[in-house]
Amino acid sequence: MSSGVALRTRAAVAVAICGSVVAACGGDDAAEVVTTTTEASVETTAAPAATTTTVEVTTTIAVPEIVTGGAVVIVANASSINGSAGRMSELLAAEGFDMGTPTNSTEGALGASKIYYIDEEAALGVAESLVRVFGGVIQLVEMPAVPPVSLTEIGDAGVIVALGDDFADQLLPGVTTSTP
Repeated sequence: MSSGVALRTRAAVAVAICGSVVAACGGDDAAEVVTTTTEASVETTAAPAATTTTVEVTTTIAVPEIVTGGAVVIVANASSINGSAGRMSELLAAEGFDMGTPTNSTEGALGASKIYYIDEEAALGVAESLVRVFGGVIQLVEMPAVPPVSLTEIGDAGVIVALGDDFADQLLPGVTTSTP
């Protein structure tokens, strides 16, 4: 068996094992299930004739559902780009999130965005979904006693996106339907 085929076979088996582990670890009941089938060819030589064996590997991975309802989201501009909070609010509204009035952050200019959430299950679900929509590279922080926004009252908002320079006037990396 050639070393390239052996490596592909081991990689396919590793993917199957990892998928089984991820599926076994749980997730919420509303998770979307994605199934992938990978074929690996293994060539064995016995005497003059070559035999090809195909092994089918099925991997099931639970992908968490994006939760868009249950908490109002406010985008607070903490970037150096004027109006970016309003534009990001439009992108998030297009994805189905319940949006409040965009505002400015009181944190000053941030290089990296943050997502704040109140300590409630619904708000946490929306906040975690926003982290996925932002590509998983955004900090998730529990809301401080005084929210970091210039609005005097955040109303019924449970999540605040402090929009830094990293996502100001950018498309959402974790979705495919966003337009500039």
